[in-house]
Amino acid sequence: MSTLTKHRCIAVGDRSVSDARRVSELGLSLPEASLTGIGVAGVLAPATSGATRTGLQWNSQSAVADDDVVHAESVVTRIEQSETGAVFDRHVRLVDEAGSIREEGNETWRSPEPSDVRFDPAVDFCTPDWGERLRESLSTDTAFASSLSTWDGTVGLRCTDSSGRARELQLRIYRGTIIDVARRVPGGATFTLIAPAVTWVDLVFAERNEFMRRAISGEFSSSGDGYEYLRLTKPLDIIIAHARSAAREWQSVSGHTLPLTCGREARP
Repeated sequence: MSTLTKHRCIAVGDRSVSDARRVSELGLSLPEASLTGIGVAGVLAPATSGATRTGLQWNSQSAVADDDVVHAESVVTRIEQSETGAVFDRHVRLVDEAGSIREEGNETWRSPEPSDVRFDPAVDFCTPDWGERLRESLSTDTAFASSLSTWDGTVGLRCTDSSGRARELQLRIYRGTIIDVARRVPGGATFTLIAPAVTWVDLVFAERNEFMRRAISGEFSSSGDGYEYLRLTKPLDIIIAHARSAAREWQSVSGHTLPLTCGREARP
């Protein structure tokens, strides 16, 4: 396993972009061709010093071969911190010269040092603490209250992580006011908005709120009452706008900057 020699604090939203390299020049010696992409990602997108990879989900749309020139793009999508260490997830993509994603996957890493990561509920998507911040922020938004002034129901928000895990939150709403925030509320969600962690990260840190475009293009899915989901796109868009504000405010705090990696600035 390759590691960075320089220590840095890791945070949700941190991105890295490697230089483009020809696969045959990386010196990989793997027993199976199906492992080539994983090996390339390990070389081009190393983890922080001292971390151990504990989980991996990998998907090959078009497996890379020796003659391919690719670069790696990675983004941290989840952080957990405890007294005994830290755990973080990364989404990694191998992109070819034409800009096509050839292979991608989700990794889980464990570090023995809790200080290796920078955690905040503002970017711990679809958890109760994250939801409470949304409730406080939305409580003063007259557009949100107006868009749900006659509605009585529960909006579910789910973020799928690596290794089959998921974070899910339910917002119980009555006539424009969020009256309960919990992992589960009595009666369950009217509908649930679902997306992988990398989509949540891309959405909240993008330059513009692209929720509607991403939803139309199929980057989000839903369960439950599909009619209510489609009918409530406006309040959902407002919820996402507040989630973006919280994340970007946290990101702008002094001392937190997106890292420079492989000699290139992380892409927006």
